[in-house]
Amino acid sequence: MFQFFETIRYYNTGIENLFFHQQRMEKTFLHYGSICRLNLEEISFNSKAAEYQINRNEVYKCKLSYDLDGNYSIHFEPYRIRIIKTFSFLDIGLNKYDFKYVDRDWINKAVSEATTDEVIFIENGLVKDASYANIVLYDGVNWVTPKTPLLPGTKRAFLLNEKKIKEQDIYIHQLEKFEKIKFINAMMLWDESPCIDL
Repeated sequence: MFQFFETIRYYNTGIENLFFHQQRMEKTFLHYGSICRLNLEEISFNSKAAEYQINRNEVYKCKLSYDLDGNYSIHFEPYRIRIIKTFSFLDIGLNKYDFKYVDRDWINKAVSEATTDEVIFIENGLVKDASYANIVLYDGVNWVTPKTPLLPGTKRAFLLNEKKIKEQDIYIHQLEKFEKIKFINAMMLWDESPCIDL
């Protein structure tokens, strides 16, 4: 049974942002006392995609599920950007999601019980993440992202590397200082990521 997964953006026969996906996988293996047994550059994603009826003009979610022995499977499905107009907050308590585990039961339960489109998790007053995305907030000058997210995302890593966003601790009582909130993940380009005025 696979323990972890990566969701990678696949568009027009191209797989995107592999460097940061590879980095996150290597950190996962290292945390569990193992050397990474997967090299994303060596995997033939296009040959696997050929098994699906891929439309070159559509964005696909390529889900690579894997275990610490280096076994993996690949699945493709069309990706649709979620519409987010409302969100609520939930304290994570003792829950964690510091690696991209296949088991997301507590997150899925929180979303299913919410009366809003999305849930933003907090821990001891610190803003963390949304259920399926990292968040960034606009203060009128800069876009900032929580310094200690629930799970460091690959799009987040890319945007930090590009210096398009900055890290800082964000407490829930500080949200009134921000003008907008944006939800980012590996599947969405910056300009198409859902954004809500605060």
